[in-house]
Amino acid sequence: MLKVKIYTIHKTKENWLNEAIAEYEKRLTKDIKFDWQILKDEKDLIKKVLKEKFYICLDEKAKSLTSIEFSKKIFNFFENHKSKISFVIGSDIGLSQKIKLKANYTMSLSKLTFTHQMVRLILIEQLYRAFQISKNTKYHK
Repeated sequence: MLKVKIYTIHKTKENWLNEAIAEYEKRLTKDIKFDWQILKDEKDLIKKVLKEKFYICLDEKAKSLTSIEFSKKIFNFFENHKSKISFVIGSDIGLSQKIKLKANYTMSLSKLTFTHQMVRLILIEQLYRAFQISKNTKYHK
C-alpha cells in the first residue's frame, strides 16, 4: 500500500469540504493510506517537515502540471521513494523559505489562488484522478 502524508496548518472548518475530502479518501482506501498532519502554526510545520527525507511543496508560484503529468510524476515518486510521499500545504500566507528551499519538488495545483483549506480537497481529488489515469478508467476524460 502506498502512503501519503499531508502536512497542513489548522483543521478544515467547512463541513462540506470535510465531507468531500472524506469521500475521495474513501475512494482511495485500497490504494493509499493517508496520514494527515494538522499542525497549529508555521513553527510546528517547519519542525516536522524538515525531518522528512522527501517532500513536495504546493506553491501557487511553482510550475503547474496537467493531470496526466501529475499522475506520471506521482507514480515516479512512489517508485523512487519506497511508496511514500509527503505533501506540504502552507497557511493563508504561504510556506516559509526554509521549507521551500529543502523541498525535493515544488509544484502548483493551478495558477488560480485557492484557500489553503480548498487545496486539501483539490490535492486529494488529483491523487484520485492520478490513480484513475493509471488504471485507464473513464473518470479522466
